[in-house]
Amino acid sequence: MIQTTKRIVTCALFVCLSGMVYAQDQIASTTTDQSLPESDTAIATRHALRFADSLVKADFYVDWNTYINLSCPSAYKFYGGKDGFKENAVTIHFRDEPKTEEKVPKVQMLRIMNDGVEKWQCVIEKVREKWDESRGKVKIYTYLVGESNDNGLNWAFVDVSHNSIQNLIYILPTIFTSMEIPEGKTVYVDEVATQQAALEAQAAQAKQQAAKKKPVVKKATK
Repeated sequence: MIQTTKRIVTCALFVCLSGMVYAQDQIASTTTDQSLPESDTAIATRHALRFADSLVKADFYVDWNTYINLSCPSAYKFYGGKDGFKENAVTIHFRDEPKTEEKVPKVQMLRIMNDGVEKWQCVIEKVREKWDESRGKVKIYTYLVGESNDNGLNWAFVDVSHNSIQNLIYILPTIFTSMEIPEGKTVYVDEVATQQAALEAQAAQAKQQAAKKKPVVKKATK
């Protein structure tokens, strides 16, 4: 009889706990469903990064049809048509062809803006990591300018490193005049680390020398 009673109590506690867990799950689900909707900027950013990543992969894996389709049509005109545009892109690719061990360059949003209607533009940073036999690890920073004419849903790009920033106005005539685009740069990571270590060592040495030269203050005698 006592064992039966214990079993009944145990079952009751289990049912009670199960009900509490279910209720908490329902509350959590309701809270998630009632979260604030995604902003226009967040939606445009997410789509821009997805399209930019596809463009970079198309270049990396030499998928030129996809690369052309993800590029701004105004760029075709600048290079005399799609064939001229493709020829320029292929030439630049094989001028510094990615090695087998390299990974697809990473992309990140640098800035994004819109005209208050449906046109959005952005600047995306592309970071390629490679190895130089004589100088070690290298990071190459270049920039993509993207444009969307359907409120940030679909994007097309211009790779600024394929020409000059000065010519960008001719390649993408609709670019916002307030859009700031950094100059591309190449960073030799190992060399920078070595220089930084040398500067830190010099600073530490100078601090030690300054401490040695500091006059000793004698205590007054009574």
